[in-house]
Amino acid sequence: MHRFYVPPDRIIGDRVSFQPDQRRQIRDVLRLRPGDLVAVLDGSGREYMARIEILDEKRSLGRILEITAPATEPHVRLTLVQGLPKGEKIGLILQKCTEIGVAEFLIVETARSVPRIPRGRMPGRLERWQAIVREAAEQSGRTSLPAINGVVPLACALSRTRSCDARIMAWEEEKGPSLSSLLPSLAGAREIAYFIGPEGGFTSEEVAAARAEGITPVSLGPRILRTETAAIVGAALIIYSLERQLAEDDRP
Repeated sequence: MHRFYVPPDRIIGDRVSFQPDQRRQIRDVLRLRPGDLVAVLDGSGREYMARIEILDEKRSLGRILEITAPATEPHVRLTLVQGLPKGEKIGLILQKCTEIGVAEFLIVETARSVPRIPRGRMPGRLERWQAIVREAAEQSGRTSLPAINGVVPLACALSRTRSCDARIMAWEEEKGPSLSSLLPSLAGAREIAYFIGPEGGFTSEEVAAARAEGITPVSLGPRILRTETAAIVGAALIIYSLERQLAEDDRP
């Protein structure tokens, strides 16, 4: 079943109108036709089963047949605070972590972030990132669209995540707790922020500032992971472990 995210204002009553780029995809790429069924998502947690009724060069309209609320979202709300990496790595991180279940992305500039995005290019870059997240959410069947908030200084991210139940910072020089050893103590947490540095990691000064904020630095193991690997592996481990703990707690 093909899935499409649309803004909420495109669903009126039992009708849904698709955006121009979606119309082209439905008609010219997927070669769907009137009468075909598609799934429509608006980020509210609902999924709409719709039948395509009008599909031409100017309009694409569907009629909603059924509304459901699939349980595809994790119970834990994970914010990935990602140090801005070089090249196309951020696209891979956004794509895979959306599939995993990350709820929000906060992209930060740190002392070792090599790229600096000119302010004039930020709207276009953000639009591209949002498209990556939307496509990944459609592919993975998520009913909520992750938010992308960035690019901001690390100090801003430290303050904006204060309301989380737990905040974790992966640091390759940490000799204390590992992420896996810390996770059992997070049972019951509903909002978690997970900090990942760019290439080269966080500086000792940045880690000290994080500690002063109450953030817990953790090790990801004896091997040094690339920034994109650390983001994907850590996010998956956090969500899987806490979801498993919750399922075990719910057993009679």
